[in-house]
This record gives sequence, structure tokens and C-alpha cells, in this order.
Amino acid sequence: MKLTHLSNQVIVISRLIPVSGSADKLALSTVTACLGHLQPVAREQTQLIGGVPGKMYRLFVDSDKDLKENDQLKDEEGNIYTVVKGGVTRWQHGAMDFKEAVIQRS
Repeated sequence: MKLTHLSNQVIVISRLIPVSGSADKLALSTVTACLGHLQPVAREQTQLIGGVPGKMYRLFVDSDKDLKENDQLKDEEGNIYTVVKGGVTRWQHGAMDFKEAVIQRS
């Protein structure tokens, strides 16, 4: 079973990359779009990870997706999220291999 069977959002992943010809300028570049499952983090868990209540979410995507800290994500509704530092974890449960990312809505 693949994680895409449980997905509820199309997520666009963008990453800051250096602008050619300049060492001090960065720009957002779209890396990929993928299907993922987005769910809010409970208030108690939000306080444990030092987040803002109501703005913290978990995103589950297939393990082959390139997802890193500080990536910016955009969902179908136009909400923008940022992957928090240390928030990407790879999991394997039997035949299901996936990544979990803790993200914060801007």
C-alpha cells in the first residue's frame, strides 16, 4: 500500500537556492509537487515542540520525495507552510515507507 492512497492535499515544495552570479542572494525555486496527507498537531504536542498552537501541522509524503528543513510548502488552498528545523523524519511500517514533516503555517 502506498501513502498516496491516504493523501488529502496536493503540496508544492519550494526551496531557497542561490541566484547565479551572486553569492548573497537567494530565491525560491519549485522543486516538485506531490500528494500528501496534512493533519493538525494537537495543542499539547504543539507546546512540547515549541510551536504556535493552531499553526503546527504534520505532513506525510512518500519517502522518495525530497523534503528538507526550511522548505516552503503550498497547499491547494494557497496556505504557505515552512518545514521546521529537525522536523523531517523517515518512517517504515511494514510495506509502507514514508516521510513525516512537522510544518508551521505562515
